[in-house]
Amino acid sequence: MRGTLLTIVAVALLALGAAPLARGDEQTRDTYKAQVEPICQANRESNEKIMAGARQRIGRNRLTPAGHQFVRLSGSFGDLLKRLAKVPPPEADAHRIGRWLEAIKLLKSRLRLVGEYYLEGQKIKGNHEAIHAQRAGISANNTTIVLHFRYCHFSNFERGRG
Repeated sequence: MRGTLLTIVAVALLALGAAPLARGDEQTRDTYKAQVEPICQANRESNEKIMAGARQRIGRNRLTPAGHQFVRLSGSFGDLLKRLAKVPPPEADAHRIGRWLEAIKLLKSRLRLVGEYYLEGQKIKGNHEAIHAQRAGISANNTTIVLHFRYCHFSNFERGRG
């Protein structure tokens, strides 16, 4: 009984979220932002937990635990990509959103490489790849600057912020 009630509530919430688009209203920047910001906020909170203490571990040459953190962070970005791809972009910004998702995909792969290098004990290569990851995050931010995201904004990952 309780499971059925939860399912009904979940379906109702999904229907309410899709209601503006179901009526034939066109997706706008504001409606798109309203749909993706909660996704990014949840991801950011998760990423902060994943990356807690990573910078200190790297500074103390505890690269294996830091490497695991970066690999987990990469997986988190993979999940984020899947969820963001499900949200239809505004028609006028479809190309921009597509480029943004590609930049996040690059960021995900760069973070994975950072983790792999640290797991192999290659601190210099890991640090170098972290710079590339940071640049991919900046590129993603620049692509969507017109949307004025708050939580879908990517920053320095070594500090434990996503």
